[in-house]
Amino acid sequence: MNTNEGNEGNKGNKGNKGNISNGVNKYGRIFKINYNDEFEKFNSCSSGGGDYYNLNHNGNDIKLKKNELNVYHLECLEILSLKNWNKCFRLDKARKIIDINYPYFGEICCDLQKSFKGTLNFTGDSFTNQPLIPGDLETYYFQYMAQQLFGSHVAFHGFQNLAEIKKKISVIPKQIIKQFQERKILREFYKIFDARDKSFETNLFENGDVLEVSIFFKKPKLVIHSPSDSLAKNFETIKNKFIIKDSLWKIYFILL
Repeated sequence: MNTNEGNEGNKGNKGNKGNISNGVNKYGRIFKINYNDEFEKFNSCSSGGGDYYNLNHNGNDIKLKKNELNVYHLECLEILSLKNWNKCFRLDKARKIIDINYPYFGEICCDLQKSFKGTLNFTGDSFTNQPLIPGDLETYYFQYMAQQLFGSHVAFHGFQNLAEIKKKISVIPKQIIKQFQERKILREFYKIFDARDKSFETNLFENGDVLEVSIFFKKPKLVIHSPSDSLAKNFETIKNKFIIKDSLWKIYFILL
């Protein structure tokens, strides 16, 4: 999780090399941040002759091959209250720590829950050249699965109610809220503030700061349950043709 200033990147987003006529394969940004460049800057590395992303998972560093991971960017249309966030995360410059003011922590938790339920703006390179159906993270992920499996993002209606996936997505806001209370995250917040070199400031966040949250999905294991043995057997012979990559979904929230 990082905070990024809302400034325009020097380079445009990296597009798909192939031109697709009459298609929609790239979406514009609301926040003036070049997300692809930022992600490459902080996560890209070369090791052992291959290209990897360096990611952090539950405090552990992991390396993922670029060609085995898809990265997508979503902007939250709900505005988070700068005033409440600064009241919640109080800066103690003398001790060089950040304390949580829990009466306000409840308010920002409610704001985050509400934001995740709202419509998110898909930005950057898409996983299909057809117009996406706007929605929340769950809506986009099911479209991604359908595109990977069947070549059409609108073919998700047959599995959009998969309980296991819906449950995993529904608990994400609670997991993020839990992370906000971790000392490691609070130390990272202070490092970002300290790097600004503004000794006269008394607030952690500034107007226009963008919070970045990364959500990693392992590719789902495909299993068919069918009363027909022949259908199940046929699926086993072709299931390797259905490929869903691991994916990283980066969600951005603006403080105003």
